Amino acid sequence: MKPWIKVVLALFLGSIFGLITQQSFPFLEKVGQVFIDLLKMTVGLIVFSSIVTGICHISCPHKLKRIGLRSLVFFIVTTMIAIFNSICVCYWIRPGEGLGMILPKVSQSSSMSMIDQIFALFPSNLFASLASGNILQVIVFATFFSCALLMVKEKGAPVLQFFESLLEVMIRLTQIVMRFAPVGVFALMACSTGQMGWDLLEKLILYLGCNYLACTLQLVFVYSFTVYFLARISLITFYRAMKDAIVYGLSTCSSSATLPISLECVKKNLNIPKEIAGFVLSIGSTINMNGAAIGQISCALFIAQAYGVELTFSSLILLIVSTFLSAVGAAGIPGASIMMMSIILNALELPVEGILLVAGIDRLREMFSTVINVLGDAVAAVYVAKKEEESVELTQEFPAFLKG
Repeated sequence: MKPWIKVVLALFLGSIFGLITQQSFPFLEKVGQVFIDLLKMTVGLIVFSSIVTGICHISCPHKLKRIGLRSLVFFIVTTMIAIFNSICVCYWIRPGEGLGMILPKVSQSSSMSMIDQIFALFPSNLFASLASGNILQVIVFATFFSCALLMVKEKGAPVLQFFESLLEVMIRLTQIVMRFAPVGVFALMACSTGQMGWDLLEKLILYLGCNYLACTLQLVFVYSFTVYFLARISLITFYRAMKDAIVYGLSTCSSSATLPISLECVKKNLNIPKEIAGFVLSIGSTINMNGAAIGQISCALFIAQAYGVELTFSSLILLIVSTFLSAVGAAGIPGASIMMMSIILNALELPVEGILLVAGIDRLREMFSTVINVLGDAVAAVYVAKKEEESVELTQEFPAFLKG
């Protein structure tokens, strides 16, 4: 039986068990909490190594030219659109409203001003940031570290190789943890539905609906628009060419695992030059996480609404910034988004325990989100390839005296 089928089966069995018993079992609560803790323990090192390797690969001198800049601009613009798209959908549907969760006293601290929150992003001690779970500070440090690593050039190659190996090890560790996902999901859903019954299930269905709607809007109004009007490719041709990557993304919930399939689809079926496809898709599978951004925004707003917290303007700005940074730092593996949620909840001073509300159904959300991640990289590749083609044609049309 495939892993995702086991998780979905555990989701339904846990829900049925909770509805029948109508109570929470301390043992199952601990099992669910251990599963979340195991996921959270990998976050810091995954984020750090992912940021370092991503920035250093983007900034290689032979790549940081037209293709690199166009790819980066496309990634940033589409990620920001995905974030605002998800915010609008969640404020319109308000999936978590009415759950009446009680906010712990530790989370009712006085909120900092936006200036203080910005200053708080800069760490004084990396290890203290890792120990306290302040991943935003880890991201800032990783960015500075990457810039310094680029400045030493060849001397930094062994260090970069170390972080590439570290990222691979942490991804393998996460995959080991995800083998216990069916047990964790069963425990989480049994406890949640046992305490809240049908009310929680109704809200979770709305939560999934918000994710699916936001992803659909991104697919139709951003990706399809780019493919048809900017890249001038038939939508039928594009989606038929990407069908293998779509199916594989749905089944694995991993944009990194889908990367070889995506490369094959883009190069062979869409005839994108291999240097463009290889660069854009490889970098995109690390930093272009539109589906993850949508999921993180909807999760944060669902939890805020469940606890009756109305976010201020400065909190929304912080939510946007932290989501963008965590989406860039997220690894393209199953469970990555739910791991990164601790970053956003800590930044917003919302209880991290709120993750338990949605962890049980995260696999259902992640399936569609992964497809959005995968297609986003492919759309970026065809867009950049089209722009490169136009640039070459334009250069060839110039008289010789205008070229130099």
